[in-house]
Amino acid sequence: MELNAEMCGRSAQAARVVSLLEIESVIASHQQTLAPVITRDSVGAEQLSAGAVFMRPGWMSRPHIHERSEIVVMCLRGWAATLVGPDMTPHLHGPGEFAYVPPGVLHVGVNLSRRSSLLALEVRTDPTFHDDMVVVDDYEQAARAAVAAPQDRAAAGELELPSDWEDSDSTVRWQQWVNDGATAQW
Repeated sequence: MELNAEMCGRSAQAARVVSLLEIESVIASHQQTLAPVITRDSVGAEQLSAGAVFMRPGWMSRPHIHERSEIVVMCLRGWAATLVGPDMTPHLHGPGEFAYVPPGVLHVGVNLSRRSSLLALEVRTDPTFHDDMVVVDDYEQAARAAVAAPQDRAAAGELELPSDWEDSDSTVRWQQWVNDGATAQW
C-alpha cells in the first residue's frame, strides 16, 4: 500500500491518548463495573474498543454474550475465572495472561478472590464497547452454582496459582517476561 499525504495526516490527527482517569465508570447490564476508555464516542474508533473492568472481591458478572464481538481480557491485578458455555467451563487467568472469547459465546466473569479486587483490560471488536452485549437470564442459576467451585478451590490453595495470588499484580509477571529474554531483540 502506498501512503499519501492525506492518509498520513489523518492518522496523525486521529491518534489519541486517553487516561482512565478521564472516563466515568458505568455498571453495565451484566453487572460489571466498566470504564470504556477507547470507543467510537471518545476517539472515533471504527472497529474496536478498549476499557477497564473492575470487580469487587468475590464478584461475578451476569451470564452474557457479545453477539458479534470478539473480546480479549487481560488481568492487570487479581485472578479471574471466565466460565464459558452452557456447562460453565472455568478458564483461569491472571496477570499477563490473555483470555479470548469468540462472538456469541456464553460467558461469565468471576473474581476468584473473596478478599481482593480485580482489575482487567478488555478489548472488544465493538467500537461502542457495549452495543451487542446480551444478558442471558436462563443461565443465571447455573452460573451462580458454578462460581463457588473455583472460588472455594482458590481459597483452599487447590489451584495452581502463585502463593501471593490474591495480592499479585502484573509487575512480577512482566518482570519475569523481560528477564526471560522477551526483550532480547530490542
